[in-house]
Parts: sequence; C-alpha cells; structure tokens
Amino acid sequence: MLFNCRSMRLGVLLSLALLASGFGLGLLTMAVPLMMPFSPLALLLVLAAALVLALVFVDAALPDADHRLDGCRH
Repeated sequence: MLFNCRSMRLGVLLSLALLASGFGLGLLTMAVPLMMPFSPLALLLVLAAALVLALVFVDAALPDADHRLDGCRH
C-alpha cells in the first residue's frame, strides 16, 4: 500500500485520534470503577494508533518514497 501526501497526513491524524481516544478511555476507566470492561478497548485503541503510525513510517521509508512524496508541502 503506497500512500500519497494526503493519505499519509490522514494516517498520522488517524493515529493521533486513536491515541487520544485510547488515553481518554483509559483515564475514564481508571476514574469510574464500573467502566472496567472498557479497559481492553482502551489498550486496543492505543495499539491500533501505534500500528497505523508504524505503517505510515514504513511506507515513508520505502526506496521510492522520495519520488512519490516530492511535491508534498510540509
């Protein structure tokens, strides 16, 4: 799967949203004792954020990435 500038930016933002929601749900789970079943969901959200960010990084590290991402505005 090869990303372009827009999809790479969306991947990073998706990773940020997953990480923020995972941490938020984790903090809520610690604060409210009845929310204990949501603790694994918080962990899965944080791990999914790491996975998405790792996929974006691996795609950016591919040999032809400099040609595909040459026109990106940072």
